[in-house]
Amino acid sequence: MAKLTEGVYEKYGVSYKTLTLTDGDYALTVTPEKGGMATSFTKSGEEYLWLRDKNFESTDRPRCGIPILFPNCGKPDDGVHHFGGAAYPIEVHGLADLLPWQVKTAEDSAIELTLTPNGLTKFVYPFDFALTMRYTLCGGTATLALTVANTGDKALPFSVGFHPYFGVTKLDNVSFAIDAATCSESAKGEQPAAPEPVQQPSVPPVQEKTADPVPGKSDKTVQEGIAPFPYWEQVVQQLQEKDPMLYTYLRKSKAYFDGTRVLIDGGKTFRDFIRANKDSQRLIKKLIKDVSGTAVPIGPYEPKSAGKTVSNAEQSLRALEKLGLDVSIEDSARKTRS
Repeated sequence: MAKLTEGVYEKYGVSYKTLTLTDGDYALTVTPEKGGMATSFTKSGEEYLWLRDKNFESTDRPRCGIPILFPNCGKPDDGVHHFGGAAYPIEVHGLADLLPWQVKTAEDSAIELTLTPNGLTKFVYPFDFALTMRYTLCGGTATLALTVANTGDKALPFSVGFHPYFGVTKLDNVSFAIDAATCSESAKGEQPAAPEPVQQPSVPPVQEKTADPVPGKSDKTVQEGIAPFPYWEQVVQQLQEKDPMLYTYLRKSKAYFDGTRVLIDGGKTFRDFIRANKDSQRLIKKLIKDVSGTAVPIGPYEPKSAGKTVSNAEQSLRALEKLGLDVSIEDSARKTRS
């Protein structure tokens, strides 16, 4: 019989609680806060799933483990669904793998997680639902069962799926046995050519790395000319009381300062939501002022344009300093040479 243990995944500055079922040599780990997905399946310590650690640092779609797809599998036309004559923007594969799930029960027999609507889900998917994800482990067999309940008073259009990432060294060593009621053969064999040439997007020139990167900052922040906003964690904690729904979505987010604005890295769904919700914009700006003592505009973090305002991360830190915020800039290379 399986045995349940609790743990913590901690890497790249983020921390998630984990639940693990172990039965003999086998272990199945689930991370409720990370889209409710399975993040590890091992035999005698050997990992069968592919887990890209850096994905846990990002608020965008996880490309690792076994993401849960709902309410759509794939990408709708033009990135929107149309319900009742209105257009609703939604990401490829839906929203379930982007949100933290709640633990319903966690026992030796099974782990059950739930996901229900909130303001953000209604923005992209205007329906009432209740998802229940049940994980069990019996010997070497891990079972994943997803239940969808319609809790509203109108029809619930949806599709569901799983998107497993397996850790393999050679595809020839992999085989699948999928017991499905129906199976489409349309994706196999030679695909028809595109009706017209596909225009490749222009690739922006790559900025050269500075020879002496800013201490403690990733190469990305140095190249894009931004610096982490030092008060963001306090802002998010304030949200927990002021707006629990926003807090749930932003609790693992990051924010940067580009010399003018605080840029919030909360993923594409959050970017769409915040652009359309003035009340949430005003609340975040108010909390930034309350915590930092300075009124600063906000904007969505978009890597392709984040570096247009300033030339490097040190300038961003200097701009923070000019706003009256306490900033410490340390040159680790110079410190080492002295």
